Amino acid sequence: MILLLIMHIKLVIFAILLPSSLLLLLMGTTNFQQSYVEAQTNSTQAQTNSTQKFTSPNHTFSLDYPLDWEIAPKNSTFPYYGETTALVLRPIMNETVTPLNEIFFSISVSDVKRLLEDNKSLPAEFLDKLVADKISSFEDPSSIYGNLNVNLLGNNYTRLGDQPAKELTFLTQNLGTFEVDTYTIYNDQLYHINFVGPQSKASQLYEEFQQIKDSFRFLP
Repeated sequence: MILLLIMHIKLVIFAILLPSSLLLLLMGTTNFQQSYVEAQTNSTQAQTNSTQKFTSPNHTFSLDYPLDWEIAPKNSTFPYYGETTALVLRPIMNETVTPLNEIFFSISVSDVKRLLEDNKSLPAEFLDKLVADKISSFEDPSSIYGNLNVNLLGNNYTRLGDQPAKELTFLTQNLGTFEVDTYTIYNDQLYHINFVGPQSKASQLYEEFQQIKDSFRFLP
């Protein structure tokens, strides 16, 4: 009995001393998922006195982001601004940003009034189909995700500002990335928040993502 107790204590000490990245490698996706859930809980306890505010130029929304993040310039290569991209935030980094280490939080806004009318869809139905189609693309060899070994972590209802929203969380394992997609519709505009970061930093980064998302407000 004493020998077993000593072995147990040694294992506990060994686990504490291991670097978190090595623990993640040893424990695999199951423990990563547990860390992701813990990060969701911890994010609600973070302080908010170290942020700065962004208000969209057309005064449709605002949010707060950490002082050690910045607004990516619109001519940046990583991350890339698309036609509907309204904002891209990224941590201030002292290294060259590449697709392998980039971290960003983006907001895209597109008019879906015609789509809602043509499909005779309610916003909730539109979002459900949008998310279902994206999940289907994970297994479609012809899609950009088809051969990337995507592991779906969550498909949940949430809120963005004061609006109901849908949220996907997943690992793109062949790229080593963690990604969150949040969708809502407000005044016939589809708001899409996309967060991407390295899988090895996902637990820490998810807390920052959640803080930014929770601060999002639609403006009257």
